[in-house]
Amino acid sequence: MHLWELYKGKDYHIVPTLERIEKAVSHLGIKPSYPSIQVGGTNGKGSTCAFLHEILKEHGYKVGWFVSPHLQEERERWRIDGELIPDEELARYVRELKPYFERFELTYFEACTLIALLYFEDKGVDFAVFEVGMGGRWDATKVCNPEVCVITNIQRDHIRWLGSDCESRAVEKLGIYRRGKPLVLGSMRFPLYTKALELCDIKDLSVAGIDFFCSGSVRGFKTWLEFYEDDRIRLEEVRLGLWGKYQADNASLAIRSAGYLIKLEEDKVKRALERTRWEGRMELLREKPLLILDGAHNPDGIRRAVKELKTHVGNITPVFTALKDKEWELSLSYLRELSDRLYLVRLKHHRGEDISRVYKKALELGFRDVHILDEAEAVLYLEEDLVVLGSLYLLGEVRKAFFDRHEGKVYR
Repeated sequence: MHLWELYKGKDYHIVPTLERIEKAVSHLGIKPSYPSIQVGGTNGKGSTCAFLHEILKEHGYKVGWFVSPHLQEERERWRIDGELIPDEELARYVRELKPYFERFELTYFEACTLIALLYFEDKGVDFAVFEVGMGGRWDATKVCNPEVCVITNIQRDHIRWLGSDCESRAVEKLGIYRRGKPLVLGSMRFPLYTKALELCDIKDLSVAGIDFFCSGSVRGFKTWLEFYEDDRIRLEEVRLGLWGKYQADNASLAIRSAGYLIKLEEDKVKRALERTRWEGRMELLREKPLLILDGAHNPDGIRRAVKELKTHVGNITPVFTALKDKEWELSLSYLRELSDRLYLVRLKHHRGEDISRVYKKALELGFRDVHILDEAEAVLYLEEDLVVLGSLYLLGEVRKAFFDRHEGKVYR
């Protein structure tokens, strides 16, 4: 049995607290022997984790990686050295931990976190990388007791839970900070840095643009870290395995935070950055015609994706869907800057927005040519350059259909 099946159809009232997961961890006597890195922020968490995982792995360490959410199958959430947890092992953890999920009324994400803690311990990892699910102050991943914390940026997302103003969201995300442990920040701008100065010991802070520096560029479908420098290492002209100028920022966060745990070797860092892959993040599935998948699913992420595509790709048609709890109207307005043509896909997931509402809003925003697709697989039969974004659930459906059709073939 997979965990998703256990929780399917159950509507848990999510109360923001660490009490449930902390009680479960305490009852089971879980005390991880491995150091962890916890990565939070609005956008770029997954890419930063991907770079981090690869850097540590390239230096010869066994690395656990907790991912959220999954795209195609649940096993993606738990990885060791890039390998997904085997089906039979996941089933065993779910079966053995089910009484504790129920006793402590854990949410799905809390149950995922509990499995990660035990799985990484049982397999004897040297390090573990944990991606924050939402916010930080009460996110379940805090129980990993990280040696290093990272916050990528503060943008608009999850405003129902984290607050409608940027300062409130900054405070929530800074909740992962542990006094006396390094906190690496991806921005020195308001409100992240200013709130960090209020809430954290300045000796623990390491801030992009103050303590470490980088520059990146995109040349066609290749991204370069033109330079990176801190007090430990300097790199020049490194090709990144992930596409988009902003990936240089994510790579720099990974380099800086990894440097607190291990002695970095220049050649190994370079190889790691070039080899890094992360499904569904400006992922090129097909070249002719273009088919790109990107995990942008909130307004800031969509805006950045549109900027990169307009600059480096040109004319490309967006394929979009919307979730009820996202500010999809604003995201849709950014997509209008990319094209006046749009495809909308009906999402099978229960969080999917009524597609007729999205269609109506698209016309109001000035899209002239809007088509509704009944299923994700239909995207594969469209003979034009496309970018799929707006929901990780949609990406997962398109990606699965592509690999089922092409038997695993993917373009790099």
